[in-house]
Amino acid sequence: MRKIKFLFPVLFLGLFACDNYLDVNQNPSRLPFSDIGPEKLLPAAQVSSYAVQNVTMNQLGNVFMNSWGANVQQFTGGWAREYQLLVDNSFYSGIFENIYLNVNNFQKIIEAPNPNGQNDYFVAVAKIMKAHYMQYLVDLYGDVPYTEAFKGVDNITPAYNDDQFVYRQLLNELDDARDIILNSTTADDISQYDVMLAGNMQDWFNFANTIELRYLLRMSNSTGAVAAYRDQRANDLINVYGGTFITSDVSINPGYSLNNDAQTNPFFLNFLASAAGTVTQNYSFIAPTAHYYKSLSTYAAYPTAAPSTEIIPGSGVNYPNLNDPRRLRIFRNGASQSVFRGVTQGSTVVDMYPPGQSPGVPGRIGLGVYNPYNQTAATTVLDFAVNDGYVMLLAEAEFLQAEAALRWPALFSNAQGHFQNGIAASCAFHSVASTSYITAINTKVKFGWTGSFDDKLHAIMYQKWIALMGVHGIESFIEYNRTGYPLTPLATSASQTRKPRRLVYPLTEYVANTQNVPMVTQSQVFATTDPSHPFWMLGDPALGN
Repeated sequence: MRKIKFLFPVLFLGLFACDNYLDVNQNPSRLPFSDIGPEKLLPAAQVSSYAVQNVTMNQLGNVFMNSWGANVQQFTGGWAREYQLLVDNSFYSGIFENIYLNVNNFQKIIEAPNPNGQNDYFVAVAKIMKAHYMQYLVDLYGDVPYTEAFKGVDNITPAYNDDQFVYRQLLNELDDARDIILNSTTADDISQYDVMLAGNMQDWFNFANTIELRYLLRMSNSTGAVAAYRDQRANDLINVYGGTFITSDVSINPGYSLNNDAQTNPFFLNFLASAAGTVTQNYSFIAPTAHYYKSLSTYAAYPTAAPSTEIIPGSGVNYPNLNDPRRLRIFRNGASQSVFRGVTQGSTVVDMYPPGQSPGVPGRIGLGVYNPYNQTAATTVLDFAVNDGYVMLLAEAEFLQAEAALRWPALFSNAQGHFQNGIAASCAFHSVASTSYITAINTKVKFGWTGSFDDKLHAIMYQKWIALMGVHGIESFIEYNRTGYPLTPLATSASQTRKPRRLVYPLTEYVANTQNVPMVTQSQVFATTDPSHPFWMLGDPALGN
């Protein structure tokens, strides 16, 4: 992707302006649009919203999905709240607050004066990004402010809308964006301001289609009126908007560099090192889990952990007992270690995998997580700083299409082909070969393309989990809540018997918007089903507004 180096002064200005929005209810400092135009707002909003996805949301998803563990060899008490599932109004509140903060800037672009349609492409991109990020608020919180949101001082206590209604409005935003792309004849070129797709509007059109497919699959278990609405939209996605989807990773890079911490890739800064090369605590703290090791390894050589005994608790399903070529790319051996080691989530003592190994430093985030460098090459952790970030991987899009073809073969086709393309795209992302692995994994029920509908659905979710590990972890967690797959154990210290079905609104909402924010109890968070859960979990909810 072409890197737009000169944008950093602009980004700093945009990000500085954003600092005044601490949450959706506080009074934002709103400069006139003539002072902060779309040329500045778009890259600032793209970069800032991506940082929320890349850091806070990514971490939560990776911990909840038992991919990341705390290095108990060197730290104590790590991720205790996440492991114990102590979900309250202070738990990851930055997701709610900061998504609203950044979507507000996309909304400014949408509402701004647009003389002669010259800003049409800015508007289209802003609508697509709004739909991308607002979906996660619905998927994690259910009902959220929408019709009265983004008004700043004009309404600092916005009402909450029914989440199903918000979904429909966001899908309408995608329609608007695609119609603009198809029909605008006066739009200015935005390539020098678009730090994601460099102004390629066909790519934006395909990205909008892919986002819609994700929406429709979220509603895959819905019945009644919601299912009828979903099916009509699916038909339009193919027959009106062409059914074209992304063909490469949707990356972002405003010109990440090692000039200073603020200019590095956010994954690098938070999980690896500073621009000066000082390794962060997270780099030593984050370790692969025992579940990660068992899922991506063959361990038949270790008699103390025979495959017949290595099952996901309560599932009756063996792990695949197959070396995944991505295993030592997503994580690598610990410092100065020749043996890969993982840790059990919730363990307070050194509990390494593979079993029988002497304690040692567990694995570390590998150089294949965020870029396709070979670990044997003369590259260091500093190489991460300038690399692209990833808003959506091609692998994710392929697995979406695989599931759509599995569920709705009258509209979508080639389910197995898309499944295998998803694995191949993931392996290519990590610079490893995929052919022999695909052949081998396809003999494994629930992990490759064999068996029943449910077996294949589990395989899609299992492979998506691996593909998004460390890159977009929250997506795997939400998909787990939708499908129950891939089968994933809780931490041994969990205080609940299941993962949370939703998050709790932040304390800032309960303080500043008391009359509107719904009350959510712990029992509701962990209930099998509850009206407070995102509507797509509830089967046939009444049409909301």
